[in-house]
Amino acid sequence: MIHIAICDDEPQQLTNAKELLIKYAHERPQYDIKTCSFIAPLELLSHVAEQGGFDILLLDVYMAGMLGTDAARELRHLGDGAEIIFLTTSREHALDAFEVDAAQYLVKPYTEDGLFAALDKIISRMNADQQNIITLKTSEGITRLTPRDVVFTETGRNNYQIIHTTQGKKLEVRMTASELFELLAQNKYFVRCGASLNLNLKYIRQISKDAILFDTGERLPYPYRAYQNLKKEFLRFQMFTED
Repeated sequence: MIHIAICDDEPQQLTNAKELLIKYAHERPQYDIKTCSFIAPLELLSHVAEQGGFDILLLDVYMAGMLGTDAARELRHLGDGAEIIFLTTSREHALDAFEVDAAQYLVKPYTEDGLFAALDKIISRMNADQQNIITLKTSEGITRLTPRDVVFTETGRNNYQIIHTTQGKKLEVRMTASELFELLAQNKYFVRCGASLNLNLKYIRQISKDAILFDTGERLPYPYRAYQNLKKEFLRFQMFTED
């Protein structure tokens, strides 16, 4: 089942989005879609904090009390990894959308074809991620995750690798950094950095000559000699990656 939520403080816009989702679900019964709607961002945040998140969010940008982009930042801080489609009347917040790893940015009035194409692309990627699940024996037991769940990994004590996830968890696995990279590299966004770091370029917010800042707020020192190559890989990612 795929859980999709809509948050828009304009009742008519909310109704329109719900009707399109009903039509989308009817035309694609294989996805088994369940929808939920919210009239305010704080209502959405409270639901996610208390009952868990959704697979996909249709999130209006301009809402009373809180911008949708700010609500998305709060969701990311809660460890929520939902695919976000921003719905807005302006492209002014496109950069903010990128910073919270939004999947799509649709300008109102968006079309049925535009929304359906965005949903098709997201669900196709989600299905691909499910096929790329890796199983690891960690210090806490057997864990299953996809490369998309991993922000970065680093070598810790006794040659353990520490996996930092989008949910804020840290998992320890007994293997080399190279062995772990082989598992993660099925996701094209992963790169090696020095001998001990594996990085998911999708979650890097900023690179300086001595540290990397991730969307999760984590700051990671790294070898200076790796700066030029990492900068080149990051710029290539920024220029050529597809949403």
